[in-house]
Amino acid sequence: MWEQHEPFFEEYLWGGGFWEESYYVGTAGDVSTDTIEQYIERTEHV
Repeated sequence: MWEQHEPFFEEYLWGGGFWEESYYVGTAGDVSTDTIEQYIERTEHV
């Protein structure tokens, strides 16, 4: 399937709207916002 539709997929997925280069979404389960902020502060300079 990829080979048959490769130009479309390349344009759609990497060419402009589907992926953003600097955006990430993840989940942290039941961890509090404070815990996440502390983790980020501790690991920023690693």
